[in-house]
Amino acid sequence: MQSDQKATTETSERRGQIGVLLILLSSLALSPGFSAAQEDNPLPAGMYRLEMILASISRLPFFGSSKSASRSVSLVEIKRDGTQMIQSHEVCDFRVLEDSAMIKMVFPDNFVAALAKHRYPVQIEKDGPGWRYRADLGIERIGYKPTAGDSKLPTKVDDSSVYDWDGDGHPGATLKISVPLLPDGELYVVQRGHSILNGRINKPGRIEGSIEVRSFEHRVLSAWPGFLNRSPEITPEPKESRFSIIPIPSGSSCETLRGVPQND
Repeated sequence: MQSDQKATTETSERRGQIGVLLILLSSLALSPGFSAAQEDNPLPAGMYRLEMILASISRLPFFGSSKSASRSVSLVEIKRDGTQMIQSHEVCDFRVLEDSAMIKMVFPDNFVAALAKHRYPVQIEKDGPGWRYRADLGIERIGYKPTAGDSKLPTKVDDSSVYDWDGDGHPGATLKISVPLLPDGELYVVQRGHSILNGRINKPGRIEGSIEVRSFEHRVLSAWPGFLNRSPEITPEPKESRFSIIPIPSGSSCETLRGVPQND
């Protein structure tokens, strides 16, 4: 008799433990964060908004040093190609956020429109409770075409690799510049840069991180007025540079993207 009661008690305890376990599993399934399906696919294929803020310090003869930051907004599409995830982006907006009191720089619409579309693989790795994200954007060339060696930027307007990159009738890429008490000017430049995005996926499809600038070179080939024909020394500020990626509706375009706030 006692053995029957003991068996009944043990059975009840097991049922109670199973019930507690089921409740625990249910609460985990309903808790915020990655679900089992999201664990396997934390970055679903689709459309996204990429915002990049690049900070730098510029030193220009006669004008001194100035701290500045630029902000770009890009339309991103992520697709799965076999075992790889491929990301492509098109810059929709590019402007200066901070400038010195002495020098104001403007990126004309032609400049933004001429920026290349990029396509590259992205790397996603499990890291403890979350995921790491890495995307090598490759080399961006502005105002000139790569040559066989491609070790140095062109130094003269009549260099064979320099061309009217933004289609405005001037060699290289045109930047607008404003200096107090002087007429507005134009700089005709070439640039080369290589950046890598390193971040974490905080929620499915949402990423924040830093921008690793592997290299950046800039040269003024010509200018109007002529006294502006001086190449600044530009040093990236990695601690002040960052990026974010958020999902947006399918079918979004640059026109609709410009009106999407960063945290939507």
